[in-house]
Order: sequence, then structure tokens, then C-alpha cells
Amino acid sequence: MDTRFSGFLLALACGLFAASLHAQIYRWTDQNGNVHYSNLTPPKSVTATVVDPDAKEVPPAVQSSECYTVRCQGERMEERQRRRDDAEARAAAERIASSPKQARGLEFRRYISVQRGMTEGELLGIAGEPDLKADHGVAIAAPTTVQIGRHLSTAARTGLVMKTYTYLPTPADPFTTTVTLVGGRVSEIERTRKF
Repeated sequence: MDTRFSGFLLALACGLFAASLHAQIYRWTDQNGNVHYSNLTPPKSVTATVVDPDAKEVPPAVQSSECYTVRCQGERMEERQRRRDDAEARAAAERIASSPKQARGLEFRRYISVQRGMTEGELLGIAGEPDLKADHGVAIAAPTTVQIGRHLSTAARTGLVMKTYTYLPTPADPFTTTVTLVGGRVSEIERTRKF
């Protein structure tokens, strides 16, 4: 026998064997009555049949968009699984977005740099964004005089915006720091141990 011919026969046999392994889909029913399809060899305890992936189990109606082949049903199942995975990923992202932020706190080195009279911008530059913000409205300042006529002046009160920035405790820094701002400047600083 010619070696080229025997090599050709061997290659042909390998190709047919690989094609037959690739194309086999097994169908079996378990003891609960559930039908299973797999391209892997089923357990030896079940009786399985080989299914043609392009075979139609029931003929579709003339104008039907129904899917009757195993391949089509598998593609639909994969599409449903992809949509389910996308929905679960969106739900997980929404849970993460709605969960409360971790407390950042205010470490001692930054706390000692905060001084009364500094502006809100300076405070945020040193201490960073607070864990909690509260707007308390307007604080009434001490009376001043206002000219209401050429020779007449009267007492007037001024209103200044009052805010509170709170830095919550963390395991590394167990202090709650509350900074009160009046008119855009640091008015009071309070630091208390909470743990």
C-alpha cells in the first residue's frame, strides 16, 4: 500500500471521527421526568439518544416564528441567560451605588491644621470633603448701623449662612469632628471620641 494513500486514509478517518464527536448531541430523561440535552457523554446509568441538531421535532406553522430545532432553542436559551446576567450586573451596580459611603474621618494631622477664621475653601483643602453636611439656614449677626437718610442711621442685623461639616469616626481615628461655618468661615471646631 502506498504511504501517501495510507496517510490520506488516516487523515480522513481522523476528520470523520472528529466531525462525528463534534456533531453529537445527547438527549435523555432523568428519573424526575426532566429532559436533558448535552454535547457531553451522559452518565452510564441513563439511556440516551443521539439527536440531530437541525432536526425538527414538530413541523412549524407556515407563518410561524417558533423555534423547533435544538440549535435554535439552545441559542434562545443562551440569549435569555445573557439577558439574565446583564440584569443581575445592573442590579449589583445599583446596590453598590445606593449603599452608604464609607466614613473617611479626619485624621489628627489634618485636624490640628484647621483653625478658626479660615475660609470654607481652606477647610476643604486641608480636611477634604466631609462625611456629613448640614445647612442650618441663616445665623443672625450682632446689630450694626445702617444709614437710612442724610442725617439718620438705624440699627440693622445681618444674616450669615450657617453650615456644619461632620467627619465621622473610623477604626484608625475614633473621633467625630464637627466644624461649624458661619458666613463661609470656620466658627467652631469640636472633636469628641465616639468609640
